[in-house]
Amino acid sequence: MFLRILGVVLFLGLCLSMPWRAEAQWSHTPPQWRALSHGLAFSEVQVFYNQEPVDTLAVVKIDPAFNNFRIFHQKPQSIVKWQEEIKAPVVFNASYFSPKGQPVGLVIVDGKALGPQNNSQMQGMFVAEPQGVSPDLPRATILDLKATRIDLKKFPWKQGVESFPLLLDYKGNIRVRESGKKSYRTVICADRNGNILVFNTSTNYFTLYKMAQFLKASCFDIDSALNLDGGAEAQLFIKTKDLEYYSPPSWQSRLGTIMDQPKLWLPTVIGVFPRQP
Repeated sequence: MFLRILGVVLFLGLCLSMPWRAEAQWSHTPPQWRALSHGLAFSEVQVFYNQEPVDTLAVVKIDPAFNNFRIFHQKPQSIVKWQEEIKAPVVFNASYFSPKGQPVGLVIVDGKALGPQNNSQMQGMFVAEPQGVSPDLPRATILDLKATRIDLKKFPWKQGVESFPLLLDYKGNIRVRESGKKSYRTVICADRNGNILVFNTSTNYFTLYKMAQFLKASCFDIDSALNLDGGAEAQLFIKTKDLEYYSPPSWQSRLGTIMDQPKLWLPTVIGVFPRQP
């Protein structure tokens, strides 16, 4: 038993003190978590492929015991305007939408279903805020739609967003093939400690397959990972009394100009709020 505990301690020490190497080709700097509030933290990690720097990821770690999630949908507007309106310390883009700003998959907003309920392309669903208090239901998690059928008459969560592809399932399987298509990415993950992690890339380096590879091999203890909308719509905004941060960060100096461009506006976002007692 002592040797087993010692092994765990040494493993954690390595994870915190040096770039994490995974499957030979992937590594990343250890996250230096900055507390935003109780159960809410932010970090940037640099990603290496074959020891060459390839991207920097913004990572938000959310403990659902102390933070709740809400989905918002209305006429498209900039993520900055969204934050000003909903007052969430963390806001990020949700799933795909049509040219008219309508969801192309199922979206649950405060218990109300929006969008199509039978889009077979959707592979996973981020869900949060079960109705009532049930010890059997997580406050936030990712459903594998290959294994879970959505029945709205019995659906227990008040918030939800379908998306695709499911990058990693809870068995550790990569569920996407290499396409060679690179883009900016937002990915939402559940870890094995019950946290929700949100990743946003600073460049368009990652293909979906490479992102899945990296997440599986990383130090973040990912249980499952769901890709959200990518490209210009892949955005993350943090605003607290001590931090204002926008990702992709290369857009920060041009934020006002960029946010005036309707092509970057979002009709659906996910907000993270401190959970009220």
